[in-house]
Order: sequence, then structure tokens, then C-alpha cells
Amino acid sequence: MTRSARKRILVVDDNHDILDLLEVFLYGKYDLSTALNGFEGLKAAREVTPELIITDIMMPVMDGIKFFNSLREDQKTAAVPVIAITSFIKKSNIKSLLSMGFSAVITKPLDRNAILSAVEKTLSKP
Repeated sequence: MTRSARKRILVVDDNHDILDLLEVFLYGKYDLSTALNGFEGLKAAREVTPELIITDIMMPVMDGIKFFNSLREDQKTAAVPVIAITSFIKKSNIKSLLSMGFSAVITKPLDRNAILSAVEKTLSKP
């Protein structure tokens, strides 16, 4: 598979360890771009037009909810699926994120199989 045939994923998280971990999980299968907060993520999403975005919810500058809502308001990024990663593990919080339109919600600590499964399932949707 050539680099151009790989799907591009934008990962937005203020924690460098999480960014590194996701890079390890997704390395070789996908082209990755990263951003450290929702504001940078919005700029990156407009520039690289990813097929999928993975974002943390709790971040400085612009949190994941504001980032998600801003993506939906922009015609260029409105249809890009978004997976949320969060330390909130209450079912009500997860249901709330899914009802907002997130494609999937993955709780921390991150599990490689859960990440890969959510990414593959989300990218396979028409």
C-alpha cells in the first residue's frame, strides 16, 4: 500500500504520551497528523482533510466538545467522523457523546485493540 493510499487520521490530544501511544498503535496502517488542542486541531483538519479524527475531550485552549462542534459548523470538515477518547467512564457520559454525533467513544487507559477496532469500524462505514 502506498502512502497516498493510506487513510489520514488526525489525532488531537494535549498529552504527548497519548499522542505517542496512538502513533505506535496506528503506525504503518495510517498516515497520522497530530495537534495539541482543539484550536490547532481545527486548523490541521482544514489543512489535511483527514478521513478520521481522534480527539481527547479534556484539553486546554479548546476542548474536544468545542472542537467537535466547530468541525460540524465547517462545510469542509462537517462529515469527517470523530472518535472521542476520554477518562470519563460513566455510561451516561459516553451515551451523551455518542448522541452528540461522535462515531465512537474510547475510555482511558487506551487499549490497542479497542482503538484499532473503533478506527477500522468507523472507517469502514459508508
